[in-house]
Amino acid sequence: MKDEWYTVIALGMRYWFALLGVLIVWRAFHWLRRDRREKHRRLRQLPDAGMVGEFVSLNDAGDMTVDDTLPVPREGVLGRLYSCDVPVLSPGVAKDHLDFVFEDGLGLRVRPRHGQTCRINGEELTRRDAAERGVLVHGDVLQVGEAALRLRLFSGLKFRRPARKAPTEERKAKAPKAAPGKGGERG
Repeated sequence: MKDEWYTVIALGMRYWFALLGVLIVWRAFHWLRRDRREKHRRLRQLPDAGMVGEFVSLNDAGDMTVDDTLPVPREGVLGRLYSCDVPVLSPGVAKDHLDFVFEDGLGLRVRPRHGQTCRINGEELTRRDAAERGVLVHGDVLQVGEAALRLRLFSGLKFRRPARKAPTEERKAKAPKAAPGKGGERG
């Protein structure tokens, strides 16, 4: 091959490789756009996309009646205002009452805001002790103000039930013990 032909072909291939690079980048962005469109179309078709469960009202309190449901997102704020992620229009609920986040493998962690309290399965929870006991799992009852809400988590979510004392164990622990050598002991 003559040197002149090689030079002409090399100059032409420079533009060919530049064009191929532009085509590869354009095709990659085209795939990303198509995948994004498909993902959003699928999410629009799912009614509970982004939700981990729902709260079911157990009593009539304020604007809520028995068996009303409130969808629960993966994280957010529960409060009295409509701008909250989970609005609970019930007496005793503050504007921004508590924060919550779903933690995989654990459950729905709740943390009352400053000066607020709530109850999980009858046990009072404040901001101070929320790190240890502020976890809800499927079937637990959250009481905020006058509203009692049972958490129903969707199937497929992984969580574990935290160790809590059974009510009978608490009563046994609080009961006074018999004095040694009196009454019911056998020797």
